[in-house]
Amino acid sequence: MSTEITTPQPTGLSKFMDRRSFLRTSAVSGAGVYLATSKGAIAQGEKAGRTIKCALVGCGAQGDRLRAAASQINSGIQWVAVADIREDKRRVMARYMELQNKHQVTGQVTQFETIEEMLDKQTDIEAVFIATPDFLHAPFSRLALSKGKSVYCEKMMSNTIEGARDMVKAGREFNGIFQIGHQRHSNPRYIHLRDKIIKKGLLGQVTHCYGQWNRGVSASKPIAPKNVKIDPALLTASGYSSIEEFFNWRWFAKYGGGPISDLGAHQIDMFNWMYETTPVSLFATGGVDYYDGAPGPDGSPKAKYELPDNVMCLYEYKLPQGTMRAYYQVLTTTGSQGYYEKHMGVAGSAIISESPTYNQVYAEPGNDWSEFAAGDNPILVKNPDSVKNKFWEHPRTWAKPPPKSFNVSGVAKAVADARESKALDPWEIPVILEVYPHAPHVQNFVEAVQQKSHAHLTCNVVDAFKSCVTVLKAYDCLKTGQKYTFTPADFEVA
Repeated sequence: MSTEITTPQPTGLSKFMDRRSFLRTSAVSGAGVYLATSKGAIAQGEKAGRTIKCALVGCGAQGDRLRAAASQINSGIQWVAVADIREDKRRVMARYMELQNKHQVTGQVTQFETIEEMLDKQTDIEAVFIATPDFLHAPFSRLALSKGKSVYCEKMMSNTIEGARDMVKAGREFNGIFQIGHQRHSNPRYIHLRDKIIKKGLLGQVTHCYGQWNRGVSASKPIAPKNVKIDPALLTASGYSSIEEFFNWRWFAKYGGGPISDLGAHQIDMFNWMYETTPVSLFATGGVDYYDGAPGPDGSPKAKYELPDNVMCLYEYKLPQGTMRAYYQVLTTTGSQGYYEKHMGVAGSAIISESPTYNQVYAEPGNDWSEFAAGDNPILVKNPDSVKNKFWEHPRTWAKPPPKSFNVSGVAKAVADARESKALDPWEIPVILEVYPHAPHVQNFVEAVQQKSHAHLTCNVVDAFKSCVTVLKAYDCLKTGQKYTFTPADFEVA
C-alpha cells in the first residue's frame, strides 16, 4: 500500500478554503474539481508500502508543524525518537506523537538530549527530520547522512551560504535521501498554477512578479525564559551564548538568517521554481528600523534585532520570452494583507498563497478563458462572485443617469478614463488542499525514502541551494548599497 493522506478536522492550521464556497464555484463552472485529499493524487509514487522509522530533532513550533502534518499520512511513518536539549519540549513532543500520531507509534517514543546521543543509541532510525535553528541545519544534516540516514531538513538550508554549500557536498558524499522543507514544491495548488497555467501560457509573457510576507509586531515580542532550566554547559556545547539568545535565536545573525530568511525564503524560492531559473541581478534595501531594543509604545522593551527587520528586494530574471522583474518585501511591523505571491503577464495574472484567501487568476481584456473551464479536470473555474444568478444582478442594458455630484467636465472625464484599465475577468484555481501545507511535502519525502529514489523528491538539496543563494545575497546589497549581479558560479557547488 502507498502512503495516503487523511483529511484533518477544521483547525487554525487547515483553514485553506471553505469547502462549500469552493464547491459552489465548481458547480458554477459546470466542471469537475481536482480535490487534493486522500482520494486525490497529491504526490503519488509507487506502492512501496514499507514503514520508515523516523526521528525528530528540534521539538519547537516548527517541529510540531511537521509532526502534525505527518499525522495526516495514514501509512509509511513510524515515530521512534525525538531529540531536544529542552527536557520539557521533548517530553511533550513524545507525548503528542503517542496520542495524536498514535497510528504512527508502536510503544513509547524514546527521548534524547542531543542528536549525537540519539544516533548512537537508536540505531534503527532510517530518516531524521531536522527542525532546529538554522545554524544547526548543516552540521546536523551532515551528521545524520554520515550515519546512513535520510534527512528532511527544514528551510532555510542554513543561515550562511557556506553552510548551505556544505549541505550540498554532504548530499553528494552520502547516499541518503535529502529533502529541504520548501513545502510549496509539493503543494498541488502551486503545482497546478505552474504546470497548467503559467507553463501553458495562459498568462502570456510574464513580465512581473510580486511577493510579500507582512507580519505584525505581536510576533516579535521578546521571549523571557520562565521556569526553564538548561545546563549552561549543554547550552554552550550546543552553540548558544546564553539562555536568552537560545529563546530568541531568530534575532541573532550567528543563529538565523533574519526575517528575509525566516519568512521570505519560501516565497522568493517560488520565483525560481515557477520559472525554473535563477535571477541575473538583485537590488535590496532595508534595515533595523524598529526593533532596536528601545521601549515600545507600551513602555516595555522591543526586540533587538541584529539583522534587518524589513527588507525589499528587486530581482531581474531573463526568461525565454524576455525580462521578468520580481519584487519581494518582508515587513515585521504590520500584518497588512498577510502573505501571498502574484504573477503578472500580458494576458493575465494570478495570485496565490498557502492561505485560501488568495487563489485567483484574472484574464486581461480580450482573453476568453471559458474553454479552460470545460471537462472533468478544468484548468480554471469561474469565480462565484462574477456569476449573476438573479436578473437584477445582470448588467443594465440602459444607462442610469448619474447623480449631479458625479458630473465632471469632459477633460476631467477623459483623464480619468485614460488612467484606469478595464476590470479584469476573475477565475479561480480549481484545486483545494484539505491537509496541512507541509503534509504533501512530508509524504513526498517518505515515498522517496521508501523507493530509495532521489529523483522522486520535489525539493532536493541542489535546487534548495539556489534558493538559499537567491535569498541571502540580499545581505550583500544591504552592505554595499549596490546592485548585485549574479554569475553562474554563485549557484554552483564545486
